Amino acid sequence: MEKGDVVMNPDCRIYSVPYNGVDPEWFLQEVEKRKKHIDHVYCELPFKEMISHVRFAFDDRKSSGENPANVDAMRALYLKNCFEFLRLSKGKVRRICPVNAMCYPFATDDEVKNFVVTLARAANELQIEGFILSDYRVAALLHALLPEAEIHTSCNAYQWNLRQMEIWQKKCGVAVFNPPREILRTPTRLKEMHDAGFKLKCLVNEACLMGCPNSFNHNLSIAMGRRPVLLSCCQNGIADLFRANWILPRWQKHYDDVVDIYKIAGRNAAGDYPFKTIDAYLAEDDSLPLAELMISGTLMFASYMLPGEILRKITINKVPDKLLTCECRECERCGLCEKILSELIPKEYRESFRFKVKVT
Repeated sequence: MEKGDVVMNPDCRIYSVPYNGVDPEWFLQEVEKRKKHIDHVYCELPFKEMISHVRFAFDDRKSSGENPANVDAMRALYLKNCFEFLRLSKGKVRRICPVNAMCYPFATDDEVKNFVVTLARAANELQIEGFILSDYRVAALLHALLPEAEIHTSCNAYQWNLRQMEIWQKKCGVAVFNPPREILRTPTRLKEMHDAGFKLKCLVNEACLMGCPNSFNHNLSIAMGRRPVLLSCCQNGIADLFRANWILPRWQKHYDDVVDIYKIAGRNAAGDYPFKTIDAYLAEDDSLPLAELMISGTLMFASYMLPGEILRKITINKVPDKLLTCECRECERCGLCEKILSELIPKEYRESFRFKVKVT
């Protein structure tokens, strides 16, 4: 991050874009407009049980009191659109489908093997290019059964060192590694991975503290049936809104030499969010409200605690660059997040954010 660092032309950046269940024909048209900047679209597999965390968006609607029949209808439409998108997009854009280990229980080895066979059949029937995986057993078995499938790791696979990556590449045929989200705070480690020849993908717009230090707690809590809305990013109140593991558009230049693919989150986001977001990153747009660009539990919480006009005034250009190198262990001495709080949020709302959710 020194002044002399090489800066890539933003026009050369490549992204991973989420399919968010909207009209598949319209979505594909928008992809075509930006095709030179898109490595792949990641899309929910159209399985009724939904084998990624997207399922929680629908489960939570029921938990919060929405009519179960209406929620099931929305879920069915989402999956129908996923199927149609995968069908229509064949040969037009690469499709990589996520499979999240938090979302399926295995009691026996045979259950794991049967699940992998199901994935291989889906890959053949839908003619998708590959999978995003967080479970080593699933990745190794799937690679043995379907060696031509492209395998990416999920950030939840928690690849943190070169030896791990070597094993996953050798045994699972991994083509692209998505390291933990908090690694964006350790660019020297990213450089080490990239210099070793590994292709890297990093999530940039999800302001999540899942690994700071909550990755394992978060995943374990979801596996135990906790509501994820209470466990995602609200561990330290409003500080997380400004201190989390996202990368602002103007910060990408510090990562261009070590990140091959920038991942945009948003499978649960509505409408044109994926495209509005990729456009903001490509243009290095600093004028958008932070809450319109970033996704997190903290932002969702803030939207309940603050009037919309206040959130809209917290624009990206008001976030100081010091946060790019902010480290959690320095928070007690730094006080920067409290300074931001006092400058951007009216006094009558500040105390609402001074809390801590305990995950037990």
